[in-house]
Amino acid sequence: MYEKFYNLKKEPFHITPDPRFLYLSERHKQALASIMYGIEKRKGFVAITGGVGVGKTTVIRAYLEKATNAGLKMIYVFHAKVSFKDLVKTIYRELGLELAATDLIEMVDGLHLALIELYRQGKTVVVIIDEAQNMPIETLENLRMLSNLETPTEKLIQVVLVGQTELEELLEKHELRQLKQRIAIRSRIAPLSAQESYAYIEHRLSVAGLDKPTIFSKGALDIIVKEANGVPRLLNILCDNALITGFGYEKNPVTASIAKEVAADFGTRQKRPRTRNRKVPALAVLAAFLALLVAFFLSPYRSGVVQMLGDAGLGHTEKREPVRAPVSRPPGEQQVGVPDREVPPPSPQGTMELPGAFQTKVATKPEAVAEPKEIARQKAGVAAASYKTRVVKRGETLSDLIREVYGISTKAPLGPSLIDLVKQHNPAIIDPNLILAGSVIRFPELPKEK
Repeated sequence: MYEKFYNLKKEPFHITPDPRFLYLSERHKQALASIMYGIEKRKGFVAITGGVGVGKTTVIRAYLEKATNAGLKMIYVFHAKVSFKDLVKTIYRELGLELAATDLIEMVDGLHLALIELYRQGKTVVVIIDEAQNMPIETLENLRMLSNLETPTEKLIQVVLVGQTELEELLEKHELRQLKQRIAIRSRIAPLSAQESYAYIEHRLSVAGLDKPTIFSKGALDIIVKEANGVPRLLNILCDNALITGFGYEKNPVTASIAKEVAADFGTRQKRPRTRNRKVPALAVLAAFLALLVAFFLSPYRSGVVQMLGDAGLGHTEKREPVRAPVSRPPGEQQVGVPDREVPPPSPQGTMELPGAFQTKVATKPEAVAEPKEIARQKAGVAAASYKTRVVKRGETLSDLIREVYGISTKAPLGPSLIDLVKQHNPAIIDPNLILAGSVIRFPELPKEK
């Protein structure tokens, strides 16, 4: 499609395993060497593992293409989800053997005799099982029976297990411990390094017939290599789509903006979230809470808030009326909006009954109960007076309440202004411009003019 535009002879980034495009990194070389050595030396079991898309199957295909030895009998099993009996039947069929028995033990015995005859002829039977992580555990467990098919010195059948990293986890299971012990050679294919990723792209472009270093800008290559994270299959996908998009835009070489667009389309940028950023919202909420807490305790209005919560009945885990001693009121005092609470009278013995579950005698002096409030008033220079009380509603100001209670908003005939007078009888009010809804304010009677 885009070969002529980029001066290529063939598409360089097919995702199907093509041995012609095999790029041998150090790990790929080790895996290929492990397979060749294990089979040549008749080691029995070889295991090749690696993540998705790192090139395991490509290595196997490359080996099959290179294995031109006439003495090899290759059996490639690419559907691993089979029972052990079906696997033995597959081996029979690929070797051209007649299946005379149906019992599994008899089938294995017959295979043993056939393998001995092939060994005498100088033949080596190799069974390669791809995607071995999908093989049932029972089948994997019975594979050790093939390992028992041997001469006094050599294994008669060579088995290469190729699978993802899940195969390594399977082999750690207790029921597969005997198979694990029979694996003579292991190799794991890791993702490419950044330098190997650049070389991988150049290698495939060269095999595809490119006569210049590259058809990607440096910025585009940097983005593709970073997003693929060393996985050859992702490198193929991103490069192929970048070339298609660049062809559509008529861009040669492919630019960084095209590479970004392709990476966004395939969502590779969403696969590596930055975990540090996840902590920011939680830390911000905690910092805001601590700031509010400190501001509350340093606020001059804290006492007003505490009073409001107390009057609203908050801050108590149990709904019990607090015990209050009877307080004598001056004859003219009125209570508006807040009814008096009933308190049991003191007993003749000088004790007071507590309500509900608190039926305990508490020693007290009834005649001195009202004394603290009067003493506090006298010390503050406030004479005992008759009061009207009001519960502050949302949106009301002290001036509104004074206007409502006294019917005037000017200064009192005697003494300080009405606001100062009300503040004097309500020590909890610190700022007359800030009164809290739910708090109770006392309004003393105005002195009469003489």
